[in-house]
Amino acid sequence: MAGIDSVSFAFPAIYRSNRERFTTLVLGLDDDALAATVPATPMWTVKDAFAHVTGVASDYTTGRLDHAPSEPWTQRQVEERRDRAAREIAAEWTNLGPTIEAMLEASGRAMSAMVMDVVMHHCDVLGARGIRPPHDDEGLRLCLRASHAIAPRLDAADLPALRIQTEGFDRVLGTGDAGITVRGDSFEITRALFGRRSLDQIAAFDWSADPSPYLSYFSFFTPRETALVE
Repeated sequence: MAGIDSVSFAFPAIYRSNRERFTTLVLGLDDDALAATVPATPMWTVKDAFAHVTGVASDYTTGRLDHAPSEPWTQRQVEERRDRAAREIAAEWTNLGPTIEAMLEASGRAMSAMVMDVVMHHCDVLGARGIRPPHDDEGLRLCLRASHAIAPRLDAADLPALRIQTEGFDRVLGTGDAGITVRGDSFEITRALFGRRSLDQIAAFDWSADPSPYLSYFSFFTPRETALVE
């Protein structure tokens, strides 16, 4: 398998694959499962997470992007679909899918954050159902590659560069030679990057030196206060 740094990502295909698999998963759940809390996003149920990604698609097609991607923006998407059945939300997303995928085709990397958001929330719900995606899932590899966003934060903190090594991925983040290396399972590292792991979990990765100075910079979002095991 080619290393992740040599992969050219097909954003529409990744989005479509996650949209279709996420929809199939949700439509196969009963009311109790839909109402279950998603541990990765404990303020939301499975249905809420599904409503959010559908709402993002709707907002992008209608231009309702004021305050994006704030918490009020995402919560509005959930509340607007609170009284709709899961099958109605699924039908809405299915109808929006081709439009979003055409937008992704035209915009390329400019809308990649939207694709990664769908991948992560799909993983959130899979985790709630006790399912773990394969290591070579293309959406997860895209999310891992987004680790480049850490580099400016490390530079601003005047920290030596960080090297991440995992399956099919080896990258130095920051300026100059790596001062520290972290190795680990690609799924675990990717989930940590997106705020789905606690600081203690991140510290437990295989670090070549004391990770303490790097822990607060490792996640794009606020790390969890408690451990999440998926």
